[in-house]
Amino acid sequence: MRLATVLWSVAALIFVTAEPSVAQESSRRGGFWWGLGVSYGWVHVACDICDSDRGTALSLSLAAGGTVSRSVVLGGEVSGWMTGEEEVDELLGSLSAVALWYPAQNGSLYLKGGLGYVGYRIDDGENRLTSSGFGPLIGGGYEFYLTRHTSIQPYLNAIVTIPTGNLAFNGDRQAEGVSLSLVQFGLSVTWH
Repeated sequence: MRLATVLWSVAALIFVTAEPSVAQESSRRGGFWWGLGVSYGWVHVACDICDSDRGTALSLSLAAGGTVSRSVVLGGEVSGWMTGEEEVDELLGSLSAVALWYPAQNGSLYLKGGLGYVGYRIDDGENRLTSSGFGPLIGGGYEFYLTRHTSIQPYLNAIVTIPTGNLAFNGDRQAEGVSLSLVQFGLSVTWH
């Protein structure tokens, strides 16, 4: 919960202190962009024999892409979520193709959509449970420009795989129709 409180506090501070003139001048997007994000991530695994909230943990993201127009940017995004308790490690990773749409041509609010591949693993050193699948990514956020080429965004993302994956225990199939979910609330810094 501390991470969520810190993220909300930083977002509120940025909102109060951002200079509108810098944001308006800088919202003319163009060229290559890349960003790093840190978030509070929540994971859920569901299948015929399981339905489990895997809890919350730190989630990191790396994204890069190019600008199509002032309203649309395209890119790729890699996200990872990891936790470990009592010698049991859990990892969920995703690789997605994304499009960001800015409804107002010179605005800072954006909506994100895409398609991604998600892989999940839980390992205690002796046994391993794995699953993977494809699914849609949706999200949104708001850009606050710190300089002409640097912005920070509070964001919310969700990726949910279509329930067609398999759950494997040490390589042997145990269940079908697995759905993996990752929800992220965080802050990212983007360089334009």
